[in-house]
Amino acid sequence: MAGVGGSVELRRSWQRLLGLWTDRPRRKGTKIAGRYTIYDLLGMGSYGLTYLCTDEQTGKDVALKESKPSKGRLAVQLLNREADVVNRMDHPAIPKLLDVFTYRARSYIVTEYILGETLEQCIFEQGYKYTEQDCLELVKQLLAPIMHVHEQGYIHGDVRIPNVILRDGQVHLIDFGLARRMGEPLLPELKRRMRELPEPEDELAAPDQDLQDLGHFLLFMLYSAYEPEKGRKPASWQEELKLTPEVRNMLERLLGLRPGYEGGAVELQADIDRVLMKL
Repeated sequence: MAGVGGSVELRRSWQRLLGLWTDRPRRKGTKIAGRYTIYDLLGMGSYGLTYLCTDEQTGKDVALKESKPSKGRLAVQLLNREADVVNRMDHPAIPKLLDVFTYRARSYIVTEYILGETLEQCIFEQGYKYTEQDCLELVKQLLAPIMHVHEQGYIHGDVRIPNVILRDGQVHLIDFGLARRMGEPLLPELKRRMRELPEPEDELAAPDQDLQDLGHFLLFMLYSAYEPEKGRKPASWQEELKLTPEVRNMLERLLGLRPGYEGGAVELQADIDRVLMKL
């Protein structure tokens, strides 16, 4: 059995090295399909690379996402699913799908480029600190595109600070790579890659999952203003954060520590409005 384990680890190491070579980002100035000229790398995910490009036909900046060769058919499948989901959306806070194509054995999708900063950049690079009111107003804004996604019969599945862009004070929800139709389980290939996660692998897609993500999102935003005391040992967020009872209760409901929002995003929106009036 030790020999088998060693061969599996060797194969995984070889796959990682192969990925480093085949998935390396393309150089600035590279032209894709004779139309999209790469200007910068916006991000690298598990299954794709996203570039800021100029569309030579329109002169506009666009976001071009490329499947990772090392991930094979799964990356292509996920990219095609993402294109299908985004194409069904029609909301000002969600980038529009502009193009889908294959070029030199790689799959691509092109969406609107949202010029702004992710909330991750705002916190870690700009050093922004968000008050309770700031956080609730951002979550309230974010609920609008999330509710639209739910109305189309899908969940986003990955509501996190890197996937929320702030432009001129308005939030935009990006990256639909993990979006699923309501009632749909995770792809078997993804489940095998997510075995370390504590959540049930076979949980079917439901709006509650996006609301729970919103709870973690809100908690992360609130921690942006947290200043730990010297010498104090780490404690629970309930102990570390000085929150109003209303915000604490909202977080506990979103995170599953109390009965949740049976009325979904609509009930959460009403709760946020009520709390904001008191702040």
